[in-house]
Amino acid sequence: MKKFLPFVFPAVAFLIVLFLAFRWYSLQSETNGQISSNTEGVQIEDLTESERDSVLSGVGDFETVVLESEEPETAQGQVRYEVQDDKVTFSVMSGLPQLEAGFYQVWLKGQGSEVAARAFRLEFSKGGFLGTAAVSTEVLPLEVTVTREKTDDNQMEAVVLQGMVEETVEAGMEIDQ
Repeated sequence: MKKFLPFVFPAVAFLIVLFLAFRWYSLQSETNGQISSNTEGVQIEDLTESERDSVLSGVGDFETVVLESEEPETAQGQVRYEVQDDKVTFSVMSGLPQLEAGFYQVWLKGQGSEVAARAFRLEFSKGGFLGTAAVSTEVLPLEVTVTREKTDDNQMEAVVLQGMVEETVEAGMEIDQ
């Protein structure tokens, strides 16, 4: 018995560390990248080429939300959107610096949701970084977040821009800043 006694304390400590590591990993894997029940059923639609051109050119009755940044001198952007036929058609336009590695990702968080859903990547064009999509009006108010991503996963990395598209009590929807 005396020859096994020096191994008991390190073995117990090792088992406790293993248990805590397993518990931490299982809690992380349960919550990361999952869409909460409040955003389930939110369908993010890609736009047709004509819808995309309409949104980007400003044809229609579009409202604008300025996206806020902690670094306004290097990151600027806006969301332009139109509510029509129970659908919010919107575009995200931003003046962001070119990345050597990684990409810019747009995330959407519907009302009452705790977890944001990946929407689309911003693509570089001569006007800056652009992206378009459409969602149902049922998810309004909608938080729009642009992040700088290094890995393609379901976790937000560095938040660059944020803004809120809100609904009004009136029959039509519009932006409140």
